[in-house]
Amino acid sequence: MAEQRTESARERRKSKLDELHGRLAGAVEQLVSGEDWQQAMAFAARFRSRSFNNTLLIFAQHQDAYQKGLVGEPAPSYVAGYRQWQQLGRQVQKGQPGYMIYAPVTARFATSDPADPGSWRRLDRGEKARAGEVARSRMVGAKPAYVWDAAQTAGDPIPEPPAPQLLKGQAPAG
Repeated sequence: MAEQRTESARERRKSKLDELHGRLAGAVEQLVSGEDWQQAMAFAARFRSRSFNNTLLIFAQHQDAYQKGLVGEPAPSYVAGYRQWQQLGRQVQKGQPGYMIYAPVTARFATSDPADPGSWRRLDRGEKARAGEVARSRMVGAKPAYVWDAAQTAGDPIPEPPAPQLLKGQAPAG
């Protein structure tokens, strides 16, 4: 019974990843001119913590939400996951669809000889590296995850990022 649930969960994840890949391919097909690419690069620069693929997905899905009247602005301002919005004192508004993106799946690996690529072994959950071994995390796949734009949330004001300030006084010698 548990095996059937695990298999159906895998199938659902695979279908979501296939859907996400189709959306990404569609977003890339929209980039036909130099101006389109320039606009995509400028948008991606505003979301530097996200991969270029994810910024394209966010932009395309936000455009769909804008055309349906779900959000008031044509471009997203700030995106975060559900729990991140809660930590900021905000709540996703009921009925707002999340923007599906790729989230990394990582695993920990250990070896006593880091120079030998064949010597790495995958650690089980909670397992620690043996004495003398080096442990590292590595991306082993991707899974679908959801983020929401600030326009899709309500609550406390979003904190402003710290602005750079000019230093006052005399510069040190040298």
